[in-house]
Amino acid sequence: MKNKQNKAQVTIFIIIALIIVVAIALIFVVWRKPTLPVSPETNPENYIEKCIKESTEEAISILSEQGGDIKPEGSVMYKSKNITYLCYNANFYKPCINQRPLFIEHIEEQITNYIEPKMQECFSSLRTELEKRGYAVELEEMNITTELQTKKVVVTIDRKLEMTKGETRRFEQFKAQVSWPLYDLAKITMEIANQEARYCNFDALGFMIIYPKYDIEKFRTGDSDTIYTLKDTPTGKEFIFAIRSCAMPAGL
Repeated sequence: MKNKQNKAQVTIFIIIALIIVVAIALIFVVWRKPTLPVSPETNPENYIEKCIKESTEEAISILSEQGGDIKPEGSVMYKSKNITYLCYNANFYKPCINQRPLFIEHIEEQITNYIEPKMQECFSSLRTELEKRGYAVELEEMNITTELQTKKVVVTIDRKLEMTKGETRRFEQFKAQVSWPLYDLAKITMEIANQEARYCNFDALGFMIIYPKYDIEKFRTGDSDTIYTLKDTPTGKEFIFAIRSCAMPAGL
């Protein structure tokens, strides 16, 4: 009799457990947000947004490792990469001259120029896919705007797109943002360049005491170049650039 009672209790526990599992599964299905595939037909905006994000992330990755230039000119080789001089003077003992007084605008332009041909390809692929599915497609000229903001990079593409198959759908603007503290690191970079141009030095330790979320490393090469590595510690993102200021002759 006792064994039967134990078996009955186990059976009840199993049934209750199954009910709980099924209830949790139903809650997950009911509350889960429906998602649409990133396809040209159902979601042309998401299709283009994905292209914007990928190409923008590529651009940021390249220029953050090369001093703000996609193709550096006026640079020094460091760890197998050409690092742009943001403040430079070839003469000894003299302070450097700021090479990028409008640094944020320069980075925005670099990103725009890098992603433009990639976005042309993306829109071309979008048109091809839509036409394969029976759509008539009209595309007008494209204008890209890149804006560095605190903790993010925002890219806006103004371009009229019409896709018609029975009914017409119209789009005039595509927009995406990438989470990256490029604006914040660029502002610190400008401050460093300005102080190097004025004092031939930047007090990295003092800056980090006031702003502990940033880490600044200075590496002095044998050719009197200083390689700065800025790091946003919460995200781990880095920005690297070079300075040549008040250079000393070898041996001094």
